[in-house]
Amino acid sequence: MNLITLQEIITTRGFDFDGGLLAYFIPLIFIFAAWFFLIRRAKLHMKSKKLPKYNAIDSSQLQHFASKQTLRDLSGSIDVAIIGSGIGALSNAAVLARQGFKVAVFEQNSVVGGCTHTFTKDNFTFDTGVHYVGGMSSVVKNLYDQISDGQLKWNKIDKTYDVIYNGTTGERIEMTDDHDLNRKVLTEHFGIKAESWKRFDRAKFCAKFWSYVVFQLKLWHPLVLRLAWPFICLPYRRYALRSTIEVLRECGFSSQAAGALTYHWGDHGTPPAQCPFFMTALLDTHYKAGAYFPRGGSKSIAKTLVAAIERRGGHVFASSPVEQVLTMKNMFGQHSAYGVRIHGVDVLVRKFVVSDAGIMKTFGIDGDDNAKHALVVGEAGATQRSLLHKDKKVSVLEVDDGVFEVSTKEGSSKVSPCISDLSLFIGLDRSDEDLGLLAQNIWHVHDWEHDEAFKKMLEDTSADLSTAEETPFLFISNESAKDPDWPLTHPNKSTSEVIAVVKSSLFDKWANTTHEEREKDAEYVTLKETLTNSYLEAFYLHFPKARGHVVYTCLGTPITMNKFLGRCHGEVYALDHDIARFDGSDVQRALHPQTTIENLYLTGEDAFVVSVTACMLSGYITAARASWGCWFSVPPTLLTLIFGLPQVFFH
Repeated sequence: MNLITLQEIITTRGFDFDGGLLAYFIPLIFIFAAWFFLIRRAKLHMKSKKLPKYNAIDSSQLQHFASKQTLRDLSGSIDVAIIGSGIGALSNAAVLARQGFKVAVFEQNSVVGGCTHTFTKDNFTFDTGVHYVGGMSSVVKNLYDQISDGQLKWNKIDKTYDVIYNGTTGERIEMTDDHDLNRKVLTEHFGIKAESWKRFDRAKFCAKFWSYVVFQLKLWHPLVLRLAWPFICLPYRRYALRSTIEVLRECGFSSQAAGALTYHWGDHGTPPAQCPFFMTALLDTHYKAGAYFPRGGSKSIAKTLVAAIERRGGHVFASSPVEQVLTMKNMFGQHSAYGVRIHGVDVLVRKFVVSDAGIMKTFGIDGDDNAKHALVVGEAGATQRSLLHKDKKVSVLEVDDGVFEVSTKEGSSKVSPCISDLSLFIGLDRSDEDLGLLAQNIWHVHDWEHDEAFKKMLEDTSADLSTAEETPFLFISNESAKDPDWPLTHPNKSTSEVIAVVKSSLFDKWANTTHEEREKDAEYVTLKETLTNSYLEAFYLHFPKARGHVVYTCLGTPITMNKFLGRCHGEVYALDHDIARFDGSDVQRALHPQTTIENLYLTGEDAFVVSVTACMLSGYITAARASWGCWFSVPPTLLTLIFGLPQVFFH
């Protein structure tokens, strides 16, 4: 068929095809574009084969220190300074470095990586924050490949990735990568009606759609969000921001079935009655294709991204805490960021500053004791902070069985820190195979009434309700079993981690003490021993062969979170993922990647949502706001993200 015939066909089908030359050139343009991008991709793929693999990259790259002289040399010669080295910061740095920006990443901890970093004690290597990753669609894998030069590899863990265990009734339910099978199991176990699932799916689609509409606005200027908000806020609140428990009960789920369906609320740290429904909707299919774990452990994420950044002339430094974001007023009276202060040295930038330290650490919250320690001080951050206080505080309280009351409070902050946690790291002297440790997670919940257990824990003034018998949930993860490379580097050894939620206030009395002082405090030592023994008994319940083979334990507390992750209140997921955090035009602009200070941007979970993949996406989104060049990169990184976000939300 020649082009003239093609033109005739198009015309006869009702298209007004005017302009003969276009009939020749349009197909050629598409063919050329496809050829160009395919060839470019092929070249990048060939180049990636020559790069060092994840397991060949020296871990010392994660511990580079910047001396004062190094900082002075960097001042004025870098384009971008990035605060923090979590997955959001490293993702952002990698995207910007690909566009030719000279970036420098500054991490306050002695090891780069944020929650992806690992630590080694007594010849055991422990992963601290990455336990499993879902949502591994083709778009997401492609985005990971782009920022790691294709060197980050993933291993699919067991088909049964989660096991739900009710500590009160002894019920045990397995969640697999077969989504339909999971529903069948829950239906048979709780007698869920088919109509309930239909209502749930309809509600889930609407919640995902309207949350997608709101989140994709983060790709654009905050003014776009402000103008669009009046038109989208009502359906967004109706479908996406209602309480998870309220929606599930409307769908016809019993309290037990609702509890089983929301067993993984620990993935975002907000119990079902306070959690917006869209978070539950996203989690419902997040592991639809199974769960994954990075080969070589979570440090492979940091290693491959740092290598990609340094390969393009960037710098990544550990033990380099940013003390202040430097700002000044421009000719229009607007505050503008022009650098950061580290170890008393002012490091100036040519373009902009990006913060992955979180909104509380970056700007502080009025009335919060930590506001005086914010990176942006004084008048410069006043406008950003005011956005968090203009709206009313919304809270959802259960006043009777199944009856919820929405209350508001004037003048209070719309955001609050997430709950803290305790992390018990366990080292064993036998292999995973010998001890029956599987590449899966155990969600050991107190019962199906998650909100009631959470409320009791918050109201109790002792640590009794943080023990294994009373805590709302225990999360048990066998990281060594998930990494196929583990036996090669740690033969005849294995590791596990037990996580429980806890009130950070239980440890406030030791907040300003040193490690040596705490270890000499009898009350502190006794508290940690009580909790450790309690969690070990729960661990032995699920893995009885492990008894007698535990040779190392270490209990991380909220104080640990503050020290190593730079938190303010030991919060595990920065801001709480409650309804109020996602509501209101002012709050959404406060948590927008582009701040009210010129040349200062936010990235990480506060600018998007929690999870490894979401934080990775936030790095891309912040790059889109900071540099238009990222929209037209080759391969088209940000264009891929725009068209890929629906796949992420509707996966």
